[in-house]
Amino acid sequence: TESIVREAAIDSEDSGQLALAALRHSDNAQDLLVLFRLSVKLLGCDDPQDVLRNTLELIHDRTQAAVVGFLWVTEEGHLKPQMIVPLGSRDQVALSTSLTQLVIEQNRAVWVANQTQTSVEHAESLRPFADALCIPVIHDKQTLGAIHMYLGHGSFRDIDFDFAISVAQVLAVALARSRRQASLAADHERLVVSTGASNDLIGESASMAKLKELISRIAKATGCVLVRGESGSGKELVARALHRASPRSDRPLLAVNCAAVPENLIESQLFGHAEGAFTGATSEHVGWFRQADTGTLFLDEIGELPLDAQAKLLRILEGHPFLPVGGTREIRVDVRVIAATNRDLKECVRQKTFREDLYYRLSVFELVVPPLRDRGDDIAVLLDHFLAHFKQRHGRTQLELSDAARQKLLSYPWPGNVRQLRNVIDSAVVLASGSTIHVEDLGLYDAGTEDLDTLKISEWERKLMRLALQRTGGNVPESAKLLGIGRATLYRKLDEYGIER
Repeated sequence: TESIVREAAIDSEDSGQLALAALRHSDNAQDLLVLFRLSVKLLGCDDPQDVLRNTLELIHDRTQAAVVGFLWVTEEGHLKPQMIVPLGSRDQVALSTSLTQLVIEQNRAVWVANQTQTSVEHAESLRPFADALCIPVIHDKQTLGAIHMYLGHGSFRDIDFDFAISVAQVLAVALARSRRQASLAADHERLVVSTGASNDLIGESASMAKLKELISRIAKATGCVLVRGESGSGKELVARALHRASPRSDRPLLAVNCAAVPENLIESQLFGHAEGAFTGATSEHVGWFRQADTGTLFLDEIGELPLDAQAKLLRILEGHPFLPVGGTREIRVDVRVIAATNRDLKECVRQKTFREDLYYRLSVFELVVPPLRDRGDDIAVLLDHFLAHFKQRHGRTQLELSDAARQKLLSYPWPGNVRQLRNVIDSAVVLASGSTIHVEDLGLYDAGTEDLDTLKISEWERKLMRLALQRTGGNVPESAKLLGIGRATLYRKLDEYGIER
C-alpha cells in the first residue's frame, strides 16, 4: 500500500527558512552553495520558461530523480503540465494531478513511497516509479504550481526532500518575478515614446492654428489638461502633441481608453493589482499610472470612468499615494494626466455621474478640438494626405480620384470627423475596381433632397447609425468600425437616440 514517508507544511512567508535550516545542519552543506548559485542564475531570467528549465535541470542533476516536472495552476484553477526533465520524457510520463491536488489543498510537501504496491487514484501515472516527491510552489499566498520528482528504483533521501523544498521557495520568488517581467514587457508594447517632428495635426485653418498655439503654451505647464471634442476629431493626436512639446517628451506616453475596459477591472488597470488580489490575478500588474511614471498618461473617454475609480483618481491628482488592488504598500508616482471626452462633463456633473471636484481638477487647462466640418480647407488637405498615404500603403500608386468623388468628399458633413474621412479613403482605395475612385466607391450616405445647411448633426448621426446597422445586419462592433467611432460611443449614442439594435 501507499506509504507517506514525510510531510512538511509550506508557508510562503517563511522564505524557505525551515528547509534552509535543515540543509544548514545536514552533512551536505554543499547544497547551500548550489541554492545560492541557482538564485543568482534565476535573477538573470526574465522568461518563466527559462526559470523553470534551469530549476528543473538543477534538481535532476543534483538528486537521484529519474524524472522532474512542473504543473502550473492556471488562472481558472486547472492543472496544466508545463515542463518535464529530461525533455524527451514528456511523451512517456504523465505527472500525477491527484497528487498535485493533495499538496495544493493542504499546502504541504509530500514524499510518497512504495508506489508499485499502491492502488490509490494516482497509482496509474506513478506505477513505474518507486518513490515520488511533490512540493507546492507558493508565493505571497498564491499557489503557482507544483514540482514533481519521481525515482525509478530505491528511495529518495531526507536531504533530497529538504533540498527540493528549498528549491521550491527559490523557484516561487523567481517565477513571480519573471511573470511580472513578462507582464511588464507586454504592457510596454503599449507605451509610446514620441520623438522628432510630426505632422499628426494636419491643417492650417484658423481653428487649428489657434489650437496649435494653445498646445505650444500649455505643453510647458504641469497641470492636467482636458481635451474636448466629438468622436474622431483627433483628441489623442492633441494629447500626443502636448506630450511631444513638453519637458516629459523623452519619457513614456501611455494612451488608454477607459471605455474599453470592463467596469470591474478598471481600478486594477489604472492602479495595478497585487498577485492573488482577485480570481485570475496570478501575477502582479503594475497598472497604468506606474507604467507612465515620470511621463504622461492619456485617459480617453474619461466620462466613462466609474464613480469609485473617479474617487481614487482624484486622490492621485491631489498628490496622494495610492494602493494597488490587494496591495499593502502605497505607491507614489509623478505623472501628467491628459484626459479626453466627447461628452458634456458639466451635464454629467449635474446628473451625478461625474464628480464635480474631479472635473475641476482635470480641467486646469481645457482644449477644444474643432469638428472637421468647421475646419474649412483642411478637409481638402486631409483628403490629399490620406489618399497619398493609402495609395502607397496598398500598392495602388496610380489610383486617381474622380472630380465627382472629390466634390462629394468636400461637401460631406463628416459626423465621424477626421477618423471617418480616414476610414472612407482607406476603404475606397481598397475597393475601387478600376484606376479611378468614383462616388459609389466611397460608401457615403446621401442626404437626398434634404437641405444640408439646415440638417442637424444629430439627424445625420441617427441616419448614419441606422444605415450602418442595416449594412452590418445589426452588428454593433462592425457598425462602429464602419462609422469610424468607438464601440462604446456607438452603444451610448444608440441608447441616447433610442435606436433599436
